Amino acid sequence: MQIEATLWDAESWATNGGKTKTDWSYAPFKANFQGFDVSGCQVLTSNAKNCSSDNYWWNSQKFWQLDPLRQSQYERIKHKYMTYDYCTDRKRYPEIPLECL
Repeated sequence: MQIEATLWDAESWATNGGKTKTDWSYAPFKANFQGFDVSGCQVLTSNAKNCSSDNYWWNSQKFWQLDPLRQSQYERIKHKYMTYDYCTDRKRYPEIPLECL
């Protein structure tokens, strides 16, 4: 298993509707992943039902939603750093993407 990341230029639409431009003087842009642990289950078909078992820690009820402290932290970070959310972009995505439901 591996982690991959991509960088793409979407400043014409993804950054406050194109109002915020990328500062290319910070290039090259790099991302480092350290101490990353992945737990998962094998999906042999397009049907992921074999991953819905209670045997997997992420399916337990305590992970269904954030606790109040983590929800507050998430909202603070989202407000401070997020400039675009494709889940709310009805112009580009008239129908809400499934992962956003």
